[in-house]
Parts: sequence; structure tokens; C-alpha cells
Amino acid sequence: MMIIEKIHNKYIYWKHKLEERKNLNAFCKGHQVKLYNWSRPFPQDLWLINFIEQRGLLKDKPKRKIGLYSIFAPYWLHHFDGCNTRIFVERENLHKPSMQRWLHRFLDDDSIQLSLGFDRLNHPHYMRLPFWVMWSVFSPTATYDEIKKQVQLMNSLENHSYKDRKFCTFVCSHDDIGRKKMHDQLNAIGQVDCPGKLFHNNDDLKEMYNDDKLELLKHYRFNLTPENSNYKDYVTEKLFEAISSGTVPIYHGSDNQPEFDVLNQDAIIFVEMGKENTKAIKLISDLNANEKKYMDFACQPRFVQGAEDVIWGYYVDLEKKLKEIIADF
Repeated sequence: MMIIEKIHNKYIYWKHKLEERKNLNAFCKGHQVKLYNWSRPFPQDLWLINFIEQRGLLKDKPKRKIGLYSIFAPYWLHHFDGCNTRIFVERENLHKPSMQRWLHRFLDDDSIQLSLGFDRLNHPHYMRLPFWVMWSVFSPTATYDEIKKQVQLMNSLENHSYKDRKFCTFVCSHDDIGRKKMHDQLNAIGQVDCPGKLFHNNDDLKEMYNDDKLELLKHYRFNLTPENSNYKDYVTEKLFEAISSGTVPIYHGSDNQPEFDVLNQDAIIFVEMGKENTKAIKLISDLNANEKKYMDFACQPRFVQGAEDVIWGYYVDLEKKLKEIIADF
């Protein structure tokens, strides 16, 4: 019986993987750069593809085939991809025990020419490119001036308001440790709208904003935005989406020192999942009850001086690295 069950489970697994591959092929249709070992793709997953293609890095190289790899299928499948250049994208916190087998696995593997991740490593086949850079806030085709203008806009007073915003939203799918406690603490102050799968009580994200999270966040004073795990320098898109939308982020992650060379730490309310967070909860309650106090806090610059230079530096370094590996093959 156990053997039959194992065979059945394997069948279900590979059926699912073949369906994923089919969906990825459709998603990447018309592109020289394609996704492999990816989970369900979102429009934002085109960021790196568009960076490579729309910046002309494959100009006059019509036969070059680049594969972007993640961790959601066995890597040996690369033997069948037909790619001559491969990039490993560390989208998750690979320091988690369940994912450590992928941690910096390809730094000295000739089948992968470049690894992108959030750790601050010095290795010829690695570049630090945190996940938040490659999502919905900064365009893959942005110029330095456009990034500078965007940072200025997110720092401006016009990006914030009080009267036309509801209390708090929490957009999440999974119940990681401590999230329920934090949700309940905030819910004692005012209603926390949850349009995601976790604690679902609101359909505005889909019905009013067509699944545009940034538009949803613009209608709230606060956004509870913890990472799925806490590890130094692991910062995803969540915090930057809140900042871009002018809502005050309630954040836990990156040892509560996220991107210190980019973000003003004083403009973020830090909490710890599973803890009482007495001071943070009192601050949130006070800000929510007083428009002037809220606006004083919310209107602090979200970015430190020179943040645009750091962000643009990722673009410059990435283009340089990509040109090197494309030229080598």
C-alpha cells in the first residue's frame, strides 16, 4: 500500500510540474529569456526578462537562450532546457532549514553563470540584487533620473494622507509564526482588512482594484507587512510596496534593519512577530487617533539621502554582470 501511495504521490507531483512548465512556456512566449523551476508566475516576474531584453543586452544575439532558475523543481531538469546561459535567482530566504540545500549552491557550478540574491557576498559568480528591486516599484527600464524622481515622489508630502484612508490592511496568504497575534493586537485598535487568503474578510483587492496591491494600499494609513522569515538583509517587495503607496509600514524582518543604506529607519514601525510589542501598539493607536501626529510620522522622508544612487548602483552592476556572462558564451 505504501509503494502504491508513493507512486501516486510522484505522479501527482510530476503532473503538477508539467502543468507549471506549460504555464511558464505560455508566460514567456516570444521572449529569448525564459523562466524555469518557477512557481506560478506573476506579471512582475517579467522584470529581469525585460531588463535583459529591453536594455538591448541580446542585440545581435538572436540564438542566445537564457534561462532564469528558481527553486521550485529539481535542478537536473536544466539538462533539457537548451539554454546556453543560466542565472539562478534566490527569490526566497534560503537560510531557512527547509531551503538550505539551495543556499549558494551554484557559485562554483559551471552550469550557472550568475547567482542573484540578498546576501552580501564577494564572489565572481554572484551579485547582491535584493528581491524588492525586481518587483513592482522600480521599472526595469528606468533611468537614473527616473529613479531619483520616483524617490523624491515617495518622500513628498503629497504621497500621504489621513482623512481619506482606513485604518490598516494585511495582505497575506500564509500564517507564519506570530502573524495571528500581531493581527489580533492591531484589530483591537481598529478593523484590519485582510483581502488575502489569511484572515480573509475583504474582497476590495479583487473587486475594486483588479488585484493591484499598490492601489489598495493607497487607501490605508497602515500596512502590516512582515517578511515570511527573519534573516539579516532579507527584504522582499512588501516593505517597498507600502512605502510606494504612502502608507505607514508595520514591519518585521531583516533583523529590523532593512536596507539601511536606502530606507529611513525612523519612518518604519518595527514589531516582532509573536511578541507583545507594547510600545509599537501604543504608537500605532496614538497615531491612528490623532491626524496631526499621524501626518507628522507619515511625512518623514522614507528614503535616506543618496538612496537613488544605491538603487541605480544595482542597475549598473547588474547590466555589467549580464554583459560579461553574455559575452563569455
